[in-house]
Amino acid sequence: METMISKAIIQNYMQRLLEALESDVVIVGAGPSGLIAGYFLAKASLKTVILEKRLALGGGIWGGAAGFNLIALEKEAQTILDELNIGYQTDKDLLIVDACEFATGLAYQACRAGARIFNLVGFEDLVVKEERVAGVVVNSTTIKMAQLPVDPFCLKAEYVIDATGHPAEVAQILKQKVKRDLFQGIGEGPMNALVSEREVVAKTGEIYPGLMVTGMAVCAVYGLPRMGPIFGGMLKSGHKVARLIVEQRRA
Repeated sequence: METMISKAIIQNYMQRLLEALESDVVIVGAGPSGLIAGYFLAKASLKTVILEKRLALGGGIWGGAAGFNLIALEKEAQTILDELNIGYQTDKDLLIVDACEFATGLAYQACRAGARIFNLVGFEDLVVKEERVAGVVVNSTTIKMAQLPVDPFCLKAEYVIDATGHPAEVAQILKQKVKRDLFQGIGEGPMNALVSEREVVAKTGEIYPGLMVTGMAVCAVYGLPRMGPIFGGMLKSGHKVARLIVEQRRA
């Protein structure tokens, strides 16, 4: 029985991984913008892979504000919450959502739409060919944490989305290794939730052929203000990046 269980897990995981080696879109980071982008891309029938270096999905959702596990969204995000069947309460001009329901709801709906999620897989490098991002180089998070000299492996994709949040890890690698003048530097400005909620959506998009940025990675790339525990912009940013990719592929 023990070996039968192990064999079933290993065989099925390896089959999933083999199928993920070539996809339409690879999303690096399973926070709110990455998960919602994955949901809408998979819903549009694009082969979508989401990579998360941590054990749990959801990024910074879980802790809410200072460990108070509630988050806020602007009312404009209500249609997305309704589509995902995530509950909320209204407080003046805000929607208040249970952080645990929000994180698990996003992950569940992304999976149900058809996105394939691999946790404990960390981004390491980019594949760039003919001046276009063509995939990612990844490794096991545990190998990276142990700093072992073990080579990574690659996933091919038509588009890569940087949804790594504050560090903007994918964009950072591109700047260091390919295009040093891509942007000034990684970092956010001081808190201004209203401006950041607006601008993170406005500036979501392609920063280099084949590489999109969404969510807090947009703030880091463009030096936008930080926004704190409000997540409507994250959802709208993820939705927008998915729409842009669908539109480009149809053009």
